[in-house]
Amino acid sequence: MIGYDIIKILKELIIEYNFPLEKEYTFFTNNTNKIKPGSVFVCIKGSYFDGHDFIRTAIEFKAALIVAENPKKIPLNHPYILVSNTKKAYALLNYAYYNINFDDFNFIGVTGTNGKTTVISLIHYVLTYGEKNSSLISTVGIKINNELLYEPYNTTPGVDEIAKVLNLSKEKSIKNICLEVSSHAIDQKRVYKIPFSIAILTNITRDHLDYHKNFDDYKNTKLSLFKQLKSDGYGIINLDCINLKEVPGNNIITYGFDKNADYVISNVEYNNAQMSFTITEPDGTENKIHTHLIGEYNAQNMTAAFIALKLLNMDNEIIRHGFLTFEGVPGRFQLVENTRDIEYKVYIDFAHTPDALEKVLKSAKKITKGRVILVFGAGGAADIGKRKIMGEIASKYSDLIVITDDDPKDDDPDEIIEHILEGIDKNKTFIVIRDRKTAIKAAVSFASRDDVVIIAGRGHEKFQLYENGKKIPFNDYEVAHEIVQKFRKVMKR
Repeated sequence: MIGYDIIKILKELIIEYNFPLEKEYTFFTNNTNKIKPGSVFVCIKGSYFDGHDFIRTAIEFKAALIVAENPKKIPLNHPYILVSNTKKAYALLNYAYYNINFDDFNFIGVTGTNGKTTVISLIHYVLTYGEKNSSLISTVGIKINNELLYEPYNTTPGVDEIAKVLNLSKEKSIKNICLEVSSHAIDQKRVYKIPFSIAILTNITRDHLDYHKNFDDYKNTKLSLFKQLKSDGYGIINLDCINLKEVPGNNIITYGFDKNADYVISNVEYNNAQMSFTITEPDGTENKIHTHLIGEYNAQNMTAAFIALKLLNMDNEIIRHGFLTFEGVPGRFQLVENTRDIEYKVYIDFAHTPDALEKVLKSAKKITKGRVILVFGAGGAADIGKRKIMGEIASKYSDLIVITDDDPKDDDPDEIIEHILEGIDKNKTFIVIRDRKTAIKAAVSFASRDDVVIIAGRGHEKFQLYENGKKIPFNDYEVAHEIVQKFRKVMKR
């Protein structure tokens, strides 16, 4: 790409520039480790690091051009472009580099505090089940149809990764792009300019207040996704927990248990293995849904997916059969397989917010005749205020609580646990075991006939994160599976 092309691409953002317009630029990156001769280095200011502080390193690594937004750090003795927003610039450059034309795609985006992964994974699954090509960009995996490419680091990958997936999708003639959208991704312009045909908002409850200024900022960031709807696009919202008047845009479809919703959920029945419920459409058509997912919140998630799939012209019967065969998302109320034939059940769930934890524990209460035993902690480098609230919820809905490490990151693990203990009812039975494997082993050893063990907070994640970037391999499902297997062998002796 020559300089003249870059000027055209960034014309809406450029403040000033000084670089050779006839020169060829071969690569665009915001990571100094990826720079190669001829690269353009884009300075992105993040939560912890500012790319402007690495300009000298970028030049030493032979970056041919610097794109920056801080005029005080512009290298006047080196080719540069000063723009109003480098995050937007980086998005535009990557779209151009991969020759992305948004008209080639049909974008379906899902945001919300909880339920995003289940909803978008379900939409992608039914599309492929119904033999409609689809790409999935989500927390648990980047997929081209049924092929898993890799598991991303973030809920929504960087715009450079998104552009690569779009390019690959174009090569495979895939039009439907199912995209899980976090509030961070919206704020950091990772989905900048993407025109959504369908945008879904599952719910908005307390989360990420370590990043956002306050709850209103968090909520408004989520709601801003609807401003990226195409003129003929549709928004889908959960009327049980979202005020329709706050949602921008037209063509908004509602769902929920609320009788005023366009799509009404009713007759929910479930046990520890399956659930059935009814979705009533605006014209009165009733759809009896059967699924392996359980809990009222999953009835909501599935209804959101049902509406999106209807808008994508999927037949009701294909949707219903797809819902029946969908096995769920790893780490979302996932039954540890080798507990099927013993007297208690162990589940893994990603619940790491007060709202998610409450919903999971309520569902656990409903499916067990025995006790609910909970293993949980709270993440570091995150909203401190939610720790006490989660302690209160754990006390309200659990019979026995094992408090342990989650991902402390750079926070003091003992301090995190102290914050949780502030919300714990001291009349409840609880124990603190910092080592997570030992905590899970203790919880399973406490379980007896008809009990349910919930291991919450980390879900599908493969590593525990400690200070100074230390990563320890740890997957709740694998650890629980191994522990339960050992207990089963002892029981058979």
